[in-house]
Amino acid sequence: MSCRKRTPARVNPVLRHEAEKRLNLDGQWAFALDPHKQGLADGWPQDPGALDGRIEVPGTWQGQGFGGDEKECVRDFRLWARTFRATYTGTGWYGKAFSVPPEWAGSRVWLNFGGVHPSAEVWLNGVRLGYNNLPFVPFAFEISDFLQPGKANHLAVRVHERNRWLGFAYNWQGNWSGLYRGVELTATGSIGFERFWVCPSVEERALRLRVRLDGFCPSGGPLALHVAARHIDSDADVIERTFEFGQREAELALPIPDPRLWSPDTPNLYRIDASLLQDGAVMDACAERVGFVSLAGKDKQLLINGEPYYIRGTGDFVACPETGSPDTDRGRWRRKLRTLRDYGYNMVRCQSYVYTPEYLDVADEVGLLIQSEMGMLGGWGGMDVYHDYSWPMPTPDCRALLKRQWDNVVMRDVTHPSANVYCMSNELAFFYYARTARQCYEDTKAIKPSAMVIWTDGRHHESFPADFLNAEAGIDPGKDADKPLIQHEYRWWSTFPDVRLADKYSGAIRPYGAEMAMECAAAHGIAHVLPQAAENSCRVQFIEAKGKMEACRREHPMLAGISHFNAMDLNPSPQGIIDEFYERKYADASTWRQTNGDTVVLCNLAFDGRALAAGDTLRCGLAVSDFSHPPLQHPSIEWKIESGGEVLAFGRADFDHRPYRTCPAGDIEFVVPPVASPRKARLRAVLFEGERRFTNTWHLWLFPSDTRLPAGVAVYGAPKYTWLKDVVELPAVDERGLDVDRLRLILSECLDDALIEFARAGGRVLLAASEGLLRPFPPKLGLNVGRYFFTPPANYPPYESGHNATIILDHPMLGAMPHRGFADLHFYRMIAESPAIDLEPLGLNDTDPVIRAIHSYPVGRSLGYIVERFLGRGGIVISALDLNPAWPEARYLFAELAAYAAGDAFCPSAVLSEAALAALIEATALP
Repeated sequence: MSCRKRTPARVNPVLRHEAEKRLNLDGQWAFALDPHKQGLADGWPQDPGALDGRIEVPGTWQGQGFGGDEKECVRDFRLWARTFRATYTGTGWYGKAFSVPPEWAGSRVWLNFGGVHPSAEVWLNGVRLGYNNLPFVPFAFEISDFLQPGKANHLAVRVHERNRWLGFAYNWQGNWSGLYRGVELTATGSIGFERFWVCPSVEERALRLRVRLDGFCPSGGPLALHVAARHIDSDADVIERTFEFGQREAELALPIPDPRLWSPDTPNLYRIDASLLQDGAVMDACAERVGFVSLAGKDKQLLINGEPYYIRGTGDFVACPETGSPDTDRGRWRRKLRTLRDYGYNMVRCQSYVYTPEYLDVADEVGLLIQSEMGMLGGWGGMDVYHDYSWPMPTPDCRALLKRQWDNVVMRDVTHPSANVYCMSNELAFFYYARTARQCYEDTKAIKPSAMVIWTDGRHHESFPADFLNAEAGIDPGKDADKPLIQHEYRWWSTFPDVRLADKYSGAIRPYGAEMAMECAAAHGIAHVLPQAAENSCRVQFIEAKGKMEACRREHPMLAGISHFNAMDLNPSPQGIIDEFYERKYADASTWRQTNGDTVVLCNLAFDGRALAAGDTLRCGLAVSDFSHPPLQHPSIEWKIESGGEVLAFGRADFDHRPYRTCPAGDIEFVVPPVASPRKARLRAVLFEGERRFTNTWHLWLFPSDTRLPAGVAVYGAPKYTWLKDVVELPAVDERGLDVDRLRLILSECLDDALIEFARAGGRVLLAASEGLLRPFPPKLGLNVGRYFFTPPANYPPYESGHNATIILDHPMLGAMPHRGFADLHFYRMIAESPAIDLEPLGLNDTDPVIRAIHSYPVGRSLGYIVERFLGRGGIVISALDLNPAWPEARYLFAELAAYAAGDAFCPSAVLSEAALAALIEATALP
């Protein structure tokens, strides 16, 4: 006796027809792990009592605490952690007893699984029904012949490791397993839908209906398909039609006059109710939800329903802390995906996997385009230092499975207007499979004509099929020059794991990033700084993300969009503007939309141009990128610079506005007025037309033009390696030597016996930290400039290489330097290319530095930019900042440091130990 299998099955649909027969089997199931694979030999499929545990379906067993407390590899980041509530890789068994409703007597009954990972074998009443080894694909077995009417039926499911690689990106946080979507029974008459899919056509203003029947018999009674369509928000204007046909498959069309189109701005949806009739009786029924949308590329622009859209995408790595497995809670996704839309995003790229239909249901509702990515051509990252070659290439041993999963997922999601972009690989550098790519491209279009398809995300090759390009903005696309180009994976700006959020991780996933941070920080004696480290790193991440996102949009005027990696955090790599629970970190939604909105005002201020001296002239250009719907026609732009409620300058520009690209919008010229002390200022630009307003802001810092050093300051030796070599206006220590009565402060690169004696006698030393004191690191992942100021990209190894912002104490040595507890852009030039002091081996970690650098969290060393200590009756200040006298902010801070160190306010919180003194002498004695 054979059992028929169907893929893809339809499970937990968002809409249900009133005549549909469906019974949910979710909830509590029996469960047992099978680490020694004894279940088959011991007859567990035939023994309902063999499974003595209890588990919830849907879900993952590791997320529900089944397993041990071992660590496993978080594969993309090469970290070892206990990521789920429990760790286990191997076999597990599920069991469920159920009864079929009496009114289903005489029906054909199907057992439907929404999703199993990695692979499953299924038994009913001791009879093996079959297996499934495609983790992304829902499947069903017809069980009509195996049911026990009027009795309990016993279902057993063995979930095991076969083909785990087909669910590849599901496992990036560690291996999980289980029935991760719902399980249902459905019933039909003797004939039913094998497939019923709806493809709305914007061009034809019609619903294309495609029907394939299961159980069709040419000698049976006449068949009819009754279809009713209406807009989801209206019970009026229902369009109905009954189609008669007498074959197994049919393609039909239902005209929809003037359909309301689906787009990110207007996510209009239609409800389709379909019933299959034979001799007037309902054999099968279903309800679908669809949207009319047309995607195209033209003149470098990506068009949605004929209008250019600026794609503001994000990556997603199936980070679902509540469930561990892909979340199927539509209510939770409604909150999360509405937050994404509030923050300006209109597209999500699922990095090397696909989400569940429940996720796509909500994306349909809120207006998000979704790029599904199933590794058809083999690449996650190719072979490079950051990735292994994880998806297999479509060689003969696995090509059929890869293609079967691909086609089934496209069919699974055919009705979703959001699921309209499909990608075959990530950053694939190998061009072996052009014919496979072409077949995949054409077959996808045949299933879903509205879809856009690309062969890889992150590379470009003219011979491979692609409806648009997702690559680096500066590439030469050759013959594909007219295709839309979206900036790939821009650019992994991360923050320090927030230990304050640890209690929010009450579900399947542990706060393992924060746990590693706490463990490493405790080992280095800096656990007390972790809350401030999280807050300050969020501030610096926002500064970098805002500046670089706007620069990318400004510098590439015909770019079709940016795929920002990522909008939301990943547990061990907090890259998001929002956290892993889709809640605010630093910037609120309205602030981030100034950078990530449809229409954005831009300026060309660089990170190193924010600090100005009185009398300096600020010159910068404004630009506008307008992708509103409808776009502006003849807008104007106003700007002003203000500080402390005082308007320092203002202006207005009328410009030649050009929508759907970035265009120049005028220049600003501003002479900095005299200031007695540093002031923070704000440049604010407003683009307006009628009642419509778009604003953006950028911060500036204004410094006095003249700074005065105290008397009695001299330079010791002949500095060669630090900013001291540029301090030409100060005298060198002359032949009269280090006289405490004559000299108050000595600037030096080294610490020798003479300076030590000077300090012990009451003098002060400002030591400019050079090589022996510092902990430098190389650039990483493209962060070639500003690597010591900005946060590490993506938290990839090597983990030694990266800082996560600064913590600045309120301290008199900083004078009136504004700081809010961290180094903002007026510190950028002093830190960007200057590594921090490695405090621990120098014995300087016994108290907090005045300016602390927060080291990469998987290492967590104690680092600093300014420290001070008593030494005898005097003392020492050590600075790793680049206090280049050409910069007004450095001149000011140098003067304040000198005044403090030379004056009566000098009062360090700790004494320099003899061990630390010896370490400083050795470290600064490099030839």
